[in-house]
Amino acid sequence: MSVKPVHRPIARSFKKKWVKEAAAHVRAGGHAFVWETDKRVLFVFQEPAEDNPDDFGAWGIYDMAKWKWNVETRGALKGLAWTLVPRDCLWIAKRRVERDSIHPGPTRKVAFDCTDCAACCRDNEVILQPSDVERFKEGGRPELAKPPYARRDKDGKLVLTLLRNKRCRHLQQDNRCGIYELRPHPCSEFPMGSECCLFAREDVLKLYDGLLPEA
Repeated sequence: MSVKPVHRPIARSFKKKWVKEAAAHVRAGGHAFVWETDKRVLFVFQEPAEDNPDDFGAWGIYDMAKWKWNVETRGALKGLAWTLVPRDCLWIAKRRVERDSIHPGPTRKVAFDCTDCAACCRDNEVILQPSDVERFKEGGRPELAKPPYARRDKDGKLVLTLLRNKRCRHLQQDNRCGIYELRPHPCSEFPMGSECCLFAREDVLKLYDGLLPEA
């Protein structure tokens, strides 16, 4: 299967005094973690385009359970997006930098065959939106939004259910999606090479696009 390669951002760590270098790295296509203190860290990336659901910067904060960012209006980071890294996600910042430490430059060309991987279809919570439920109905599969295919979590969100082995119920043996034409938006928008993709590959399949984590 031919896979179109993408250029993913390389993550680098910078002390606050090197913020200009951090900005230059981001403008060249990379991601930067600017350590203002041991506990206060900025994740800096190019401002995501509203019409690009595959933006690597946006997916870089989704992996830290964040959905909003700020755009700096002055100083070295002017025009760049940033968000504070949650303290319980500081390990994510360190791991990304550790992983990418062996890669030169601000970006890296990668091409992963999703049907050889399917890591994102295992042990992953897919939240269904109203538009997904409507698509199921229009596609003649309204039952996909009901048990055993979907359930309500403790917060009342409608999510796809997993099998006991943590595989998505719709993931076939050949790693293809059994409801591909009707698949939820989070699945159709999940970009190959994003931080969420890389984390899933590490966590589920122990596939590392860079330096292995320290034991």
